Amino acid sequence: MKIQIGLLTTCLSLSLVLQAADFGAVPDPYVGNWSGILTTGAPEELVHATVIKYNQWYEVTFRAKPDPRAEAIVILNGAIQKDKLVLEPAAAGDAPPGKTSEWRGQATRNKMTGNFLGGENGGFSLSKVPFQPSPTLGEKAPSGAVVLFDGTHLKAWESKQAPADPIQWKLADSDALEVVSLRDGKKNKQDLRTKELFSDYRLHLEFKLADKPEATGQGRSNSGIIHLGMYETQILDSFGLYGRDNECGAIYKIREPDCNAGYPAGLWQTYDIEVKAPRYDAGEKKIAAARLTVRLNGILVQNDVSVPNPTAGDKEAAQGPIVLQDHGNPVQFRNIWAVKYK
Repeated sequence: MKIQIGLLTTCLSLSLVLQAADFGAVPDPYVGNWSGILTTGAPEELVHATVIKYNQWYEVTFRAKPDPRAEAIVILNGAIQKDKLVLEPAAAGDAPPGKTSEWRGQATRNKMTGNFLGGENGGFSLSKVPFQPSPTLGEKAPSGAVVLFDGTHLKAWESKQAPADPIQWKLADSDALEVVSLRDGKKNKQDLRTKELFSDYRLHLEFKLADKPEATGQGRSNSGIIHLGMYETQILDSFGLYGRDNECGAIYKIREPDCNAGYPAGLWQTYDIEVKAPRYDAGEKKIAAARLTVRLNGILVQNDVSVPNPTAGDKEAAQGPIVLQDHGNPVQFRNIWAVKYK
């Protein structure tokens, strides 16, 4: 079995760091990144695993490097049995297709071990790898910035659907703002938009995904930030997935992120986004498309990307509000501020 030793990519840091108190915690002890050694009788080689939970089972994908876009060595199913996670070959129909074989193992909260049988026999031993807080987590608004939310009030915001309606979102712990999709016990979608309009700006925003292992795809803690009321950067629990144009870090349905830098639910994440509004001539004809530069958790995932048309919301214009999307999931936001460029 030939497995290349992969260098750590800029998309995924495996630095061993302590989780800061305000960084949060992944609610499931097995979900996340694992790293260790694969032995086949030849020299030991590095191996990495990504664990994602779906309802009552786990998808465990082994790769030669910690990049969800790298080819899988094998995909296993995991299930809790007593006080450990038992790993078995993924049965047809139970998990996404992969190169399954007779790999078996188990995991405790911090150690994953097992063996495999086939053309070559061997074993694996991996340890859980803590996530690294974004380098911009907790960054304070600079002088002159427009502070949109500091944990104390919602004066900068209004309901997009009905500006006169009271805001139904709630102030949560950790100076956070949480999406609430109900009013008087009934479903009521309410996006929030800034009362102030923006053109060119730099936005800092922190968000935490709700843990929804029972959901898949777009139902998995979905939200978004809609710039100028027109261009959405997606929020979604797509940890460990490829990173498509409708997953976290994407310019929704326009362009997938350069890599998947998203974290799972429970951890505070950062978006640092530069927005350049579309340009119009004196006759109000558009002469230049909007452009977005996006950093997710400190990683550049969209570099000065042209956005030729709206991805959501209103007709294109030279200015507009910043919108936080209500997609029916209790996503939390905090520390939101913007620096206007003009």
